[in-house]
Amino acid sequence: MKVVLTQTEGSPHFALLDDLDLPGMQIVQVSTPEELAAEIVDADVLYGFPTADLLRHGKALRWIQSPSAGVNYLQDLTELVENDIVLTNTRGAHGPSIGEHTFALLFALTRHIPASVQAQRDHYWARPELYRTSREVRGLTMGVIGFGAIGRAVAQRARGFDMEVIAVDPHPEPGAPFVAETWDMERLSDLLRQSDVVVVAAPLTAESYHLLDAAALARMKSDAYLIVVSRGGIVDEDALVDALQEGRLAGAGIDVTEAEPLSSESRLWDAPNLIITPHTAGDSSEKEQRCIEILRENLMRFSQGETLLNVVDKQRGY
Repeated sequence: MKVVLTQTEGSPHFALLDDLDLPGMQIVQVSTPEELAAEIVDADVLYGFPTADLLRHGKALRWIQSPSAGVNYLQDLTELVENDIVLTNTRGAHGPSIGEHTFALLFALTRHIPASVQAQRDHYWARPELYRTSREVRGLTMGVIGFGAIGRAVAQRARGFDMEVIAVDPHPEPGAPFVAETWDMERLSDLLRQSDVVVVAAPLTAESYHLLDAAALARMKSDAYLIVVSRGGIVDEDALVDALQEGRLAGAGIDVTEAEPLSSESRLWDAPNLIITPHTAGDSSEKEQRCIEILRENLMRFSQGETLLNVVDKQRGY
């Protein structure tokens, strides 16, 4: 069994595989596209992101372990959707990091942290302008769109801050933890109307593309906040900028955009009350370790013919 590992540069956590002694297993680490192209030809397993070119050359591939939880690249890889290669993701590994980042964005908005940082740069004591403008999150209602591992991590932290949590999901689970109610997607409008904070934690699929368009954003409270931490493309970015410019939202924090990296010409850069982070919500050393722990467990299962963790439904896209 030949295993090709990408994404290894600068990560010490691949050492977790050093003592993995499985019969016939050969682990090859690659760091350049040229090395990957050469090694993928006879590989059984890939730890990395699939491309059409890799699939054409990797005729022996039987399993791909994605380093990410989101697999929206499936929309452009019909050949992977239709073939027999098993695709697994790192669902659950990113939850703690993204859960914390969600609240970093929210608190930056509710406590006016960017204004304080700018005042510090200007050597100005901005208390007169900022006094009595902050909000507490205690008692607010958070609506979570997508109640998978990331949505639950966000909800768990929201409950710790004494927030009420509601959620929508294509497959709502009765009695789900950390949430007062979980509804199907047909009640998205109800969630938008009731929530003081809306968090987008859903995967990007054909069904969720521009799920939050101008009409959906118009259903939100004018003093509500929008936080987007899963994938770009779920929110119509022009509609979001319009809502912020017209004062129809209190603020927004986004970690993902429809096109990445974000163009310097994007309207998002200059939108008022908007905080942008460059797709770093899921990043932490601890997350990297959890990803490799999932890979390690799945390598052991694969070698023994057992069911793998986090198998992706390629038709659904998650």
